[in-house]
Amino acid sequence: MIYCLFLIYEPVNLDKSLLRLNRLLTLGGRKAQIIVINNGPQRQQVSRENVEVIQGDNRCFEFSGWEAGKQYIEKHYCLKSDDTFCFVNDTFDKNHYFSWLTVLLYHRKLKQAIKQYQGFILGRVDTRNIAYKVDHLAFTDWVSSYFFIVDYTAYQALVFTNPRLTDAVTEVTDESINFDSSVVDSAMQEHINGWLRPEGKGWYRAHTSNNDVIKNKSIAILHEKYLSAMLIAKDIALVHVYRGRFGRIVRKFDKRIQDYRVAKQS
Repeated sequence: MIYCLFLIYEPVNLDKSLLRLNRLLTLGGRKAQIIVINNGPQRQQVSRENVEVIQGDNRCFEFSGWEAGKQYIEKHYCLKSDDTFCFVNDTFDKNHYFSWLTVLLYHRKLKQAIKQYQGFILGRVDTRNIAYKVDHLAFTDWVSSYFFIVDYTAYQALVFTNPRLTDAVTEVTDESINFDSSVVDSAMQEHINGWLRPEGKGWYRAHTSNNDVIKNKSIAILHEKYLSAMLIAKDIALVHVYRGRFGRIVRKFDKRIQDYRVAKQS
């Protein structure tokens, strides 16, 4: 069984997203159970056999929402050691393009990871030649949190929220983001400022966002990095879905399609 915890806020086409998710999850004959975690203000109803909707928790954005979903399935389902778990937020179908090539790539990489590792997280792995530290955990690689899959061993090791990260953003101005240096090292501070308070064009048009939005995005980025750092510290393997020549071709193809979609909407 593969359990999918799908975190939503206000998706425009929830039925379409669920259809795409279900096709991906059930490829190869797997059984899938999708838990839609509603972190948005609107009530959501879904009439699909293998889909449940629960209320989320937005204290730490998608990370506290996933934590609520994790607690829910542990309470209501009998989990097994050969189960896998997929964590998704609603940007997977909004800010990214999942072609059938990507679906097949995930399917193939998941089968390989199950055979090769006891304890893995599969997704898009970002790598820097810089050692970062978040809450004293060192790392150079992390998995993008919009879509990732873990086996049962890694699932048990997941830590989604850390109150020290929420309190680590001490001040946000129009020019910079300041952090508690005992929690976030200088390299990670520079990394986040480079994304959200750059001199030129920033991530997700961040340079135009107000200070409260920037603070929330900073906290979310810290939790994303901490998620991977904690797994690395527990000897969980980070498996890059796009590793290899074919993976690079697929990623480039999907990015071109997504860029076209964005250009068409603007």
